[in-house]
Amino acid sequence: MERCETCRKWYGEPRQPKVGDMVNFTVQSGSGNRQRISSRTGKLMLIKDDGYSVIYRKTVYHADHVSHPADPNPLTLAFGGMCECIEGPIHE
Repeated sequence: MERCETCRKWYGEPRQPKVGDMVNFTVQSGSGNRQRISSRTGKLMLIKDDGYSVIYRKTVYHADHVSHPADPNPLTLAFGGMCECIEGPIHE
């Protein structure tokens, strides 16, 4: 993915991760009314139909979405959004 020169948001297709690649994923923890969401980088161990298995600090996590470390993580895209410029650079 690349940044738009006009709005500085992300556009383009993300890189597709392969087993063995380092990937970013989100971890949600907490209970009751308190929830904590954070981004982590771990090693992709398995690609399944319903998500991914990622190992981080000797613990295996199930993630619905993963991203390449050079691309924005899902948390960044959720808060920042994607480029929607009409007059920006030509987006391939």
